[in-house]
Amino acid sequence: MRRTGRATAVSLGLALACVAVLGGSAKAATPVVTQEADRTEVGTDDTFILTVKAVDAPSGSSIQLPDNPAIETISTSRGMQSSIQFDGSGPHVRQTATLTVRLRATKAGKLVLGPAELHSSSGVVKSQPLTLTVKPGHVADSRPPQQHRNDPFGGLNPFGQDDDNPFDAFTRRQAPSDRDLFIRTELDKREVFQGEQVTLSTWIYARVDLSRVDAVTQPKLDGFWTEDVESPKELTGETRMLDGVPYRAYLLKRLALFPVKAGSREIGAVEADITTGFLFAGRREHRASQPLTLKVKPLPPGAPPGFQPSSVGSWTLTTELTSARAELGTPVTLRVTVDGRGNVKDLVVPRPALPVALKLYDPSTTDKVSTTRGRVQGRRVQEYLVLAQQTGTFEIPAMDLPYFDPDSKRYEHARSEPISFTVVPGPGSAPMAVAPGALGEPSARNVLNATALRPLRVQAVLDRPSSPWRQPWFVTLLLAPPVLFAGVVVSSAVRKARSRADPRTELRRRAQRARGRLSELARRQEPIGDAGYCAEVDSALRDFLSARLGTSVTGLTREALEARLAEAGAPTAVQARLARVQDACDEVRFAPGVARLDRAALLADAEAVLDGWEAA
Repeated sequence: MRRTGRATAVSLGLALACVAVLGGSAKAATPVVTQEADRTEVGTDDTFILTVKAVDAPSGSSIQLPDNPAIETISTSRGMQSSIQFDGSGPHVRQTATLTVRLRATKAGKLVLGPAELHSSSGVVKSQPLTLTVKPGHVADSRPPQQHRNDPFGGLNPFGQDDDNPFDAFTRRQAPSDRDLFIRTELDKREVFQGEQVTLSTWIYARVDLSRVDAVTQPKLDGFWTEDVESPKELTGETRMLDGVPYRAYLLKRLALFPVKAGSREIGAVEADITTGFLFAGRREHRASQPLTLKVKPLPPGAPPGFQPSSVGSWTLTTELTSARAELGTPVTLRVTVDGRGNVKDLVVPRPALPVALKLYDPSTTDKVSTTRGRVQGRRVQEYLVLAQQTGTFEIPAMDLPYFDPDSKRYEHARSEPISFTVVPGPGSAPMAVAPGALGEPSARNVLNATALRPLRVQAVLDRPSSPWRQPWFVTLLLAPPVLFAGVVVSSAVRKARSRADPRTELRRRAQRARGRLSELARRQEPIGDAGYCAEVDSALRDFLSARLGTSVTGLTREALEARLAEAGAPTAVQARLARVQDACDEVRFAPGVARLDRAALLADAEAVLDGWEAA
């Protein structure tokens, strides 16, 4: 029978009360430090995870690793686990500090990791050293897949692996594994023709809550034309099943790739720093996707004359004149437009072939790119200036654009219609005889009307009436407003620069902003859940504490934050109030339904943190 949510909440409340009561009876014990790696054999292109645990770690202690030039640190996370032990003297709470580091070996050979050290007020405790084998390149991971997570409350968990296990909320505070959080890149096709579009999508799969994504590194895409299809500004998840396991999938980026060469093309890994959780329990994790291989086939033989390898897709070609009739000496514009699906930026449009009597100037080119259902399409417009050298009726021949259609796997043609263009004499023009065969005309037409171009000659006389704007005082009056405006702008910029340069002014400004956010939260009319309320209070306090400490507090554990506050000389009352805010929000976060959030008390504690430290 499935347990009800009420029973789960009551059980979780009892467990929390038990832990709180037993916490006071924790007895001191000698710390034990151990370290282990998830793999004993790695490659120089692989990463491995080193886990250091300190059992019975005293309060205020820290785990440190010795320097080793043969390894590179990718990411680091720290945590604290609690468990209840029963022995002859009764129950007591055991604290275990954990340091998890993702590393990469820089050279092949025997890698010796020195002992990890636990530093506390009572002295230094060391672990055993660790030896790994490093080989060049990539080494396949031979470990069997893990089925279960470590449960720090396993001794009290009466629910087994049931989905209603209330202790799952606490295990999520541990560093997420590679199966709970990873980056995956996907190609909509694994085999394409040269110049054909393939779409690369980057997703974050998570079974933990995400706060933000920083420092995204895209792979080098040599040998591709790229076009950005979609880049979400906010993380929006959707449910996806992967190997029968539900995940929240977040689209990070979608790119359209156009390979310019045939062969096997390698697409490297996408890397990102991901912050999970919220409040002061956030963790920063580094993840990298798997590399992909794309097979690019060469274009088939039998290409028509004039074909360019970049003309892959589906295209239409049109031509038009701004006027089908013009006077001699008056230029017109020939507009050539190519529309369709494909890489329009790399498209080569053929040049129009005009009669000798029409002079064609170099074009101006305009591209417009858009995406429809993930497919890149666009328009290229080339505008040529055409100037007739003689009168008569001329025909602009049809244009032909050969291209390869990857859908039909055939070469096709996009053709325009021919255009008739008539040039008539202009005002004051005179006929000009042309010798037979001149200008490429048939010998039967031996006389053509032509007009020589003549420059315009214009004579003008300007009168100088007596006007006020010619007086000297008018110039001064005209320049006064912009000079005054420039002075105000410079003065404001100097005032802002001095304000930013003064730490006290900046701190006072950020404190006022935090207090304003809390006041706005108290006056808020629309409904908001307890989790959202805690997140708003957390954001305001985090901004204030970052300014007060001079460094960002995002991602710090509670122990690390308490140490920073003590070093900065924060009053004891301020630290106590901040701890109450953290406890209340942690209860909402990890034990929803046990007790209702007292929003007024939470807001009062947050305001006391601001007022107490400002008055100190």
